[in-house]
Amino acid sequence: MINTPGDYGQDWEKLVIKAKKNILSKIKRCLNIDVEELIDVEYVLTPQGIEKNTSSYRGALYGAASNNKFAAFLRHPNFNKTIGNLYHVGGSVHPGGGIPLCLLSAKITADLIPNTHA
Repeated sequence: MINTPGDYGQDWEKLVIKAKKNILSKIKRCLNIDVEELIDVEYVLTPQGIEKNTSSYRGALYGAASNNKFAAFLRHPNFNKTIGNLYHVGGSVHPGGGIPLCLLSAKITADLIPNTHA
């Protein structure tokens, strides 16, 4: 699995071919094994497929692009500023992507929700 940007009109067919070639070449170089001949089944999921299957914005797993030094400060908050009692959790909101940060996002959001059963 490799990280990719969201879909901004890239030629995914070409990019998949190039990425596969580079990945297989690196595995062969590092492990001295030609795994390409061992592949029986292959499933490629591009951002287009991710968007189609999950409705994520541009098929990006972590929401809008997060590859500049200010991205961490531009993430959406865990609460909605215009709709009361609407909260957000996941890789595209504070504090960011990756499983540990998504879990922290859930903890932050859970702490924001008022406890009406106390």
